[in-house]
Amino acid sequence: MTRPLKILVILGSVREGRMALPVGNWVMDQAAARDDLACELVDLKAWNLPFFPHPRPPAAGGYADPLQISWAEKIASADGYILIAPEYNHSSSAVLKNALDTVFAEWNRKPVSYVAYGGAGGARSVEQLRMTSIALEMAPLNSAVHLIRPGAKRDGDRFNGDNYDEKALAALFDELAWWGRTLKAGREG
Repeated sequence: MTRPLKILVILGSVREGRMALPVGNWVMDQAAARDDLACELVDLKAWNLPFFPHPRPPAAGGYADPLQISWAEKIASADGYILIAPEYNHSSSAVLKNALDTVFAEWNRKPVSYVAYGGAGGARSVEQLRMTSIALEMAPLNSAVHLIRPGAKRDGDRFNGDNYDEKALAALFDELAWWGRTLKAGREG
């Protein structure tokens, strides 16, 4: 058996009472049953990344800020990503977009998928995140989970997905594992 792929599950909200934490916990619980993925929950609230203030664009490399360097190391350590993507005002959250924009090369040639919620199941957030992911030279995957009425499936800090949600997440994991292995082989080859 090959080593499991390291997948960062990034919580895309820092709001008080956010849905991202229960949804992220649910993703982690479901992923724990797999032996091909090793997921790590990354909370942007704990990272407290400033809105990008640095003079050099991330695509130029040469990061100087210690927090930016630490974020780059965290992102570089992964084989792929699942973005927990709320939809705010027909778009992704500013904090998630900022986290994506803070570094560049570390995202390149790695798969990314989305577990979204909000209006229309977070579809408009995912649309915009796919465009950003392409600009970051990531491989945005077709499989995504769009949670409908997630508040009705929430119990405190826990989210209880229904059969539809669980099947969609299983398909996301399968696609992420395949693309993760394929792109990792390409990066290492």
